[in-house]
Amino acid sequence: MAGVVDEIGSMMVEAKRTIAAAASRFDPDVPPTAFYVLRYVMKHQPCSAGDIVKAMAMDKSAVSRQVTLLREAGFVDVVPDAADGRVMTLRSTERAESRMLEVRHENRAVFRNHVEGWSDDELAEFAGWLRRFNTPAG
Repeated sequence: MAGVVDEIGSMMVEAKRTIAAAASRFDPDVPPTAFYVLRYVMKHQPCSAGDIVKAMAMDKSAVSRQVTLLREAGFVDVVPDAADGRVMTLRSTERAESRMLEVRHENRAVFRNHVEGWSDDELAEFAGWLRRFNTPAG
């Protein structure tokens, strides 16, 4: 088990480094935490700041700061909820969608370097193990 824990630790460090580099490529003024928040918004839009707080286990004030940064940079819009206009929801902008698409293409190149020479079967097996690991038991 110790070897597994060590490798997961190494993977987490590499993931953090990769996310930081992707955030910098996305926009040098967007810190990794804001990049994480933007990725969440893009995947779950429309969503509220409260949704982000719960899903990402972040402090409400930290989420608020990141959303403000993203809004001021033109990457998210804050809009009234269609069902309840008192509730504000977040949506990514076209600018964010366009930049993220470019960054995703760049990220694929980074990941391809990590798995160069792997067969399709090895990639599928690896994806299955990651999926299993990322799905909590119970």
